[in-house]
Amino acid sequence: MESSRLFGGRLCIVQPREGYRFSLEALLLSGFVHLRGRERVLDLGAGCGVIAAVLALRYPGTKIVALEIQEILCQALRRTVRENALEGRVFPLRGDLRRLPLKGGVFEVVVSNPPFKPPQSGRLPPEESHLLARTEARASLGDFLRAARQALKTGGRLFLVHTSLRLAEVLSEMRQKDLSPRRIRPVYPAPGKEARFFLAEAVAGGRTEARLEPPLFIHEVPGGEYSEELRHFFARPEEGLVPRP
Repeated sequence: MESSRLFGGRLCIVQPREGYRFSLEALLLSGFVHLRGRERVLDLGAGCGVIAAVLALRYPGTKIVALEIQEILCQALRRTVRENALEGRVFPLRGDLRRLPLKGGVFEVVVSNPPFKPPQSGRLPPEESHLLARTEARASLGDFLRAARQALKTGGRLFLVHTSLRLAEVLSEMRQKDLSPRRIRPVYPAPGKEARFFLAEAVAGGRTEARLEPPLFIHEVPGGEYSEELRHFFARPEEGLVPRP
């Protein structure tokens, strides 16, 4: 295991030395989420716990269940909780989201950074933890959305990040699983480039109109420094991602 420091050393994220690594899109999702008061949160496919840890930093009063199926990542997740003194706030749980080991309909918020790639999509990562985190080798997009709807109260919210290549599929699957898209924010490497990801919020059991939000740029120019919005988030994570004028 090795550790990475985030937000000027305020968080320590533990992850395996080989295979799975947390990614920028997980951090973007953690900045896109907004919570109200002491809502109960479920992180589906929590990995090493980076999203749960950032949300615990942003919202000190919230409690988060972090569900992960891989033992090696559960070990990293537990260590992330200990390193940041998050016991009693972030609760690691090993389990399979296809057979959700939790009571349904009790969470106000679900967050998820599911695998982006279908199981047969070109060259696959050789290391198992990377394979399961990046491809739908074990759980499909539909499995993640079904588990999210099962966990959420009616009116609860799902926050998700996914590849822009599957935007239409994700929105269609959401509606099929009784999750109504409400906010969509495209993420671009830099101005003039095609979108790589999108951030989405959906409401369980709702019938809302989807609102397309201002774009989020990762860099000011291709290959340049992070955009002003990302620099602001990394300096003041409590404020989340805030579109700059």
